[in-house]
Amino acid sequence: MKRNKLKGIIAVAIALTLSITSLIGCGNQGSGAATDDNVTSESILDSVISVETVLKNSKLEGEKADVSGTVLSTMVSFTPGAAAHGNPLVNGGPDWSMQPLIFDYLCDYSSQPEKTFKPSLLESYEFENCVLNMKLKEDLKWSDGSDITADDLITNLFIEMTVNNIAYYAESVTKMDDLTVEIKYNKDSALLLDYVLKSPLMYPAENYGKYAKVFEEQFNTSRELDENGNFKFTAEGDTKVAEATTELNNYLPDLMSIKCSGAYVPKTMTSAEIIFEQNPNYRVPLYIEKIRGIRPTSTESNALAISNGDYDAEGMGLSPDMAQKVAENNADTIRQMVVPEFSSLGFCMNTQTYPTSDVNVRKAIAYIIDSAQIAPVSEPGMVKGDEYAVGLPPSIRDKYLSEEFLSTLDNYDVNLEKAAECLEAAGWSKKGDKWIDSNGESPEIIVAGVGEYPAYVVMGEAAANMLTSFGLNAVFTPKEAAAYNDYATSGQGHMVIDGFASATNTQHPFEAYNGIWWYGQRGMNLIFPDQGKLVWKNDETGEDFQYSDKMTELFDAASDEEITDVTEEFAQFFNDNVWFIPVTEKYYVFRIHNSKLSMAEAATGEQLSDFYWSGTTSAILGKMIRGEELYYIK
Repeated sequence: MKRNKLKGIIAVAIALTLSITSLIGCGNQGSGAATDDNVTSESILDSVISVETVLKNSKLEGEKADVSGTVLSTMVSFTPGAAAHGNPLVNGGPDWSMQPLIFDYLCDYSSQPEKTFKPSLLESYEFENCVLNMKLKEDLKWSDGSDITADDLITNLFIEMTVNNIAYYAESVTKMDDLTVEIKYNKDSALLLDYVLKSPLMYPAENYGKYAKVFEEQFNTSRELDENGNFKFTAEGDTKVAEATTELNNYLPDLMSIKCSGAYVPKTMTSAEIIFEQNPNYRVPLYIEKIRGIRPTSTESNALAISNGDYDAEGMGLSPDMAQKVAENNADTIRQMVVPEFSSLGFCMNTQTYPTSDVNVRKAIAYIIDSAQIAPVSEPGMVKGDEYAVGLPPSIRDKYLSEEFLSTLDNYDVNLEKAAECLEAAGWSKKGDKWIDSNGESPEIIVAGVGEYPAYVVMGEAAANMLTSFGLNAVFTPKEAAAYNDYATSGQGHMVIDGFASATNTQHPFEAYNGIWWYGQRGMNLIFPDQGKLVWKNDETGEDFQYSDKMTELFDAASDEEITDVTEEFAQFFNDNVWFIPVTEKYYVFRIHNSKLSMAEAATGEQLSDFYWSGTTSAILGKMIRGEELYYIK
C-alpha cells in the first residue's frame, strides 16, 4: 500500500473525532496535519502542551477556600440504573475510576521516580525475613461509623488471595491483635509488597466475612507445595474456592448503601452523573464538599463537555485538533501536564471465533495495521506501540529485552507482502480485489471499541479501513462503555480494543502478563481451566507453554538478568501467537480547567515523573485527596 493511500485511510478514520470540532467552532486543520508525512506523536503532543498558558503550575498560591459549596467535576465511569451495584469484584460495581475516591488504601503507591509505599490506612509495616507485619492506624472508621479493624484487613486479604498472591506464597496469615496482621511468606520476592501494600480496603468483614472465611479455610486446609516450592490448591480446594467465588459474585449490594473506607461515598446517581459526598468519618480533613463524576456517554458529548468547561480536572482523550483548540481557547485558565501510564492499547484477538482463531489470519492482520500511522492521530500523548507484539509496552520491553533478542522475533510493522503470505498459509486466495478463504467466502471481521473514547474510535475505524482496503471484510462497531465488558466477554467481536500488555503500577513484566486473567477472558476469549494451572498450546510450534509455571518463575526472579531470561520466553510465545496486536503506548494529557483548583506541585507543559503524578486520573485525584493536596483557593 502506498503512503498516499494510507493517508486517505487515516483521514477517514479520524473524520468522526475531528468533526466534533465543527460543533464548537474549531477549524479542520487537524485533518491535514494528521496525514502529513512529518507528523509524529511528539509533534502532535508538542502542539498541544506547548500552548502558552497563564498559569504555570498545578499548585496555586493562596488561602484555601471554604469547603462549603465546593464541587469538583471529573470523569467517573459507572454502570447506571438497575445494573449498578456495590461489589467491586463484579462488572457493574465500583471500578478503577471510582475505587480511589470511595476506598482508602493500605499504602499509596507510586513507581515514580522510585518505588514508594506511603502508609495511608497503615500506621506502619515491616518486612523482614519473609515476614510482613502490617499495623492499621488507630480509630479508623468505615463510612457508617463502625471501626476498621484487623478483621476487615484479613477479610480483604482472603477475598483477593489469588490477586495479592498470598494463596501461592504465604505460609500463614495471622491476626496479632485488633490492629495488626502478620503474613509469613515461604520465600522472598521483590514483588510481594507490590501486590499487598497497594491494595484498597473494599470488603468490610460485616458484609464479606462469610465469603472470606471459606477462602481462609481452603487456604489453611486445602493447599500443597508444588515442585517449585510454592503453594497450590488441591483439586478439592480448587472446587471449593470456585464455588465460593460464584456465591461471592452473586452478592450485589446497593451501591448507595455500601460501607466505604475512603474519603467520599456515593450518594445519588443518574444516567449522566454520580455525586459523591464526604465520608463524615474519614481520617483526614477534606477540603472539597462533593465530587461530581460525569459519565462518558459519547465522543461528541465528552468533547462538548470539556469545551464547555463542565470538568474541573480530567485526563480524557481528545482528537489532536480538538485538544489543541481546547488549550488555545482556554489559555487564561487551563493547565496541562503529560502523565505516563506505562500501558498499551491495541487489539485483543478472539482466539476462539473464526477467522481470527487462525494464527495465520491474526498475523496477516498484524502486518496490515499500520500503527505508526494510527498512533500519532489517535490521541495526544500516544506513541507507537510494540511492533513485536511481545505483550509489553516499549518502555518496559526495552528495559528487559535487548535489540539482539528482538531481532530474532517477527517484526509486525506494516508489511503487505507478508500479510498476503500469511493469508495464503491459512488457505486463503485473492479473487479480484477481495480475499476469500478455503470455502470461497469472505468472512466478516468485527472490530469493536468504546464509542465514547476518541482514541478507540480512531483506532477501530483506521484498522477496519486498512483491512478493507487490503481486501478483507472488516467493519468497526462502537459500543457503549457500560456494556463494553459484556460485549468483549461474549466473543462476538474478532478484534476488541483494550489495554492488555500494561505495567502501569509496577513497571514489571509480571504485571503485564498477569493481565491474562482479565483480558484473556475478554477479547481474547481464551479457554481457562476450571482448576489447576494455565497451559496453552503455542499455535506456531504446537508445543505446550506452561503459563502458570512461567509466571511463578517471573515472580520469583530476583535480578534483572533473571527477569530477562523468563521475559524472553513470554515474548517469544506472544510473538508466535499474536493474541494481542499493540497499536500505542499511552501517555495522556491531564488538564486542570478550574483556575482556582490547586493540586500537588507540577510544572505545566511537561512530562511528569512524581509520586502524585502517576497512574490514572482517579488514582491521581485519590492520592492527592488523601495527601491533603487537593483544594480550591479563595
